[in-house]
Amino acid sequence: MKIKTFIATYLLFLLILFSSVSIVSVYLTNSQVDMIKNKSAGQFQAIAHTLSRDIAMMWGRGDWHHPTFSEGVADRVRSYNIYYSNQNIQLTIRDFNFLDYDPPESELFFTHYADAGYRIIVRDFLPEPFDNFMLEYSWDATSDILGMRETQNILLITAMVFSVVAAIALYFILSSIFKPLNVIAGASREIAGGQFGKRIKVQGKNELAQVSVDFNQMAQRVEDQIASLEEEAKNKQQFVDNFAHEIRTPLTSIYGYAEYMHKAALSEEDIIESAAYIMDESRHMKNIANSLLELATLRDYEPMMTTISINALFHDVMQSMYQSTPESKVQLFFENDDDNNTIVGQEDLIKSLLLNLCNNAMKACDPNNGIIKVDAVKQQTSVKLTVTDNGCGISEKDLQKIFEPFYRLDKSRNRILASGGVGLGLTLCKRIVDVHNAQMTITSQLDKGTSVEIIFTTP
Repeated sequence: MKIKTFIATYLLFLLILFSSVSIVSVYLTNSQVDMIKNKSAGQFQAIAHTLSRDIAMMWGRGDWHHPTFSEGVADRVRSYNIYYSNQNIQLTIRDFNFLDYDPPESELFFTHYADAGYRIIVRDFLPEPFDNFMLEYSWDATSDILGMRETQNILLITAMVFSVVAAIALYFILSSIFKPLNVIAGASREIAGGQFGKRIKVQGKNELAQVSVDFNQMAQRVEDQIASLEEEAKNKQQFVDNFAHEIRTPLTSIYGYAEYMHKAALSEEDIIESAAYIMDESRHMKNIANSLLELATLRDYEPMMTTISINALFHDVMQSMYQSTPESKVQLFFENDDDNNTIVGQEDLIKSLLLNLCNNAMKACDPNNGIIKVDAVKQQTSVKLTVTDNGCGISEKDLQKIFEPFYRLDKSRNRILASGGVGLGLTLCKRIVDVHNAQMTITSQLDKGTSVEIIFTTP
């Protein structure tokens, strides 16, 4: 690219330079020739005027010592030649009264003789009454023309030297201009090769520096997007792995009990018990399917927003919790700092959110000493809902992954069948919070409890 640009730019430069030199040279030549012609015409007029005056004097005093009057005029012209010889001027005069051919027309022209060099020739008749005489003026302009040619040669040599200097300067200028572009091209190749952390050092504040800044921003966005895609792919694979692990256990149980019922001679009581296990595992798989369907439904979901009374919401959640766990000894408290507190959202989703959080808190608490508190606090432009428990807590490492589908806090990843969990509760909670443009924060300490804060912006 640099070489092509150099050649194209340099050829254009040479075209303009030598075209300009040619135009200037032609102009100077024409100007010089015109000046020489004007000078010659002026000298001719002066000589013709002087010669006419001398001829008139010869005629007036009757100077007859020459054989003829024409010879006397020619002799006078020869004396003029002696005087003007040091100026390279030659004069010739003809008397057409005694010539048998027609005189040529008056003219001024520039000519070149191979043996006599360059000459300016002027032919014209003398003023009346001596207009029978034609004076021819010939000036040797060879030295002037050669000087002009020397000037043209110097101009041409100067242009050639300047073109060489310009070529060197242009090469270094293009090298300086293309250096950042080469750096950008090299960085692009490295990024294309997988080195997404490659960046360009920004120098100066010119346009190329701004290109470097834009390139670095583009590279950063590419790196972020690649990291996001890699994280998404990792999460998808983790979801598939977790789902396969989660579904394998109930399927194994169902198949095992079905095979047992098929091959063994069972009593009616054994058949009922095996069918109950199969139904329990099937129910668990149904719960997983329902949760996955709900997650899929909430993707890019636009909730139907209504104004929800906090008091009414807490009452419904409390009734649902008591109905679902009537024998639980975990204490559940609801507090609202202002009876007029409201939030805007889809009521069934918000209720599902609190129920999920309360159920998770109940699973984490000691069945005999567990305490769960659900608070609502009015802030300047928002309402903060908090679900706090005194359960087993969550480690800092696990806190970073609790929103992953099917993620289990215990390393054995055993399902909590007794509590009916499917490992999608917090994932659903996060999705519900996101579709409401709310913010959820979870803080926890092992063996001390967990606190979940959800902030809803008020209208």
